[in-house]
Amino acid sequence: MKVISILNYKGGVGKTTFTINVSQALALIGFRVLAIDNDSQHNLSLLLNKEIVYPNIRDIYRCSVGMAGKKMLDAIHETGLRNFHVITSHTQLSTNDIKDPYILQKAITFSSLHRFYDFIIIDNSPGIDTIQEASVHAADEVFIPTELSFFALNGIDELHKVFEEKFRDDCTVTKIIPNCFRNTKRQNEYLEMLKEKHPQKVTETTIPYDPVFDFCIKEGKTLFIHRLFSKAAAYYLKLIHELFDLDEQNTWNQVVHKRNHELRSEARERFFKNKNASSVSETILP
Repeated sequence: MKVISILNYKGGVGKTTFTINVSQALALIGFRVLAIDNDSQHNLSLLLNKEIVYPNIRDIYRCSVGMAGKKMLDAIHETGLRNFHVITSHTQLSTNDIKDPYILQKAITFSSLHRFYDFIIIDNSPGIDTIQEASVHAADEVFIPTELSFFALNGIDELHKVFEEKFRDDCTVTKIIPNCFRNTKRQNEYLEMLKEKHPQKVTETTIPYDPVFDFCIKEGKTLFIHRLFSKAAAYYLKLIHELFDLDEQNTWNQVVHKRNHELRSEARERFFKNKNASSVSETILP
């Protein structure tokens, strides 16, 4: 099992979109995935149609070390997509909830999640305080989705300094993913600067800006099921291949197969729902 923390000093760079798309893609391929919403804004939870439910990540942080593992198992909820589960967040989540910055790591260990999942992906709020620190201690790797701008690059430099000073014995930043790429001259210049500053860490695959992301968020749709042939889905699958060293053709075949199965299931549900609704209407009509 691999634990990955998604971090960035800056907000609005696509961390949550990255987390949900990577998690769903891995689940469709056949991996068992648990996403953890480690952000009080709980956007990941909302995207998965989960309001505040109990227990949640705040409950895990607030319980004793001895109970952390059981609380974590109780906090796992289904998402509607096979192999993909989530631990939701809470609007009152704060640094005051965390007495032990290693509690998340201990909870994952004590609950033996390695028996149930191949990947745990942790979505974090912007910055690097005690809440994000807990996710770093728990993680094997850190991924940084980023925009290509002066302030975004500066934030990555600052984040690297924090890791060198504070997390030298923990995991390191392993991948930096250029996001919302528009292929402008300025963005290409920033991309080259990023590669020069952080060699071997910047992915060759960039995620393009695509309105399909807004559509999926607004309509509550899954990118790889409802918009598989979009530009965004193609680039994300290419990124998955790069990040996790998967066979590109095999990955595509598996996603297509699972997509077709999910669409057929949705069609059956709509059919029986409409059939039942028609039956009710016929019953109540004179």
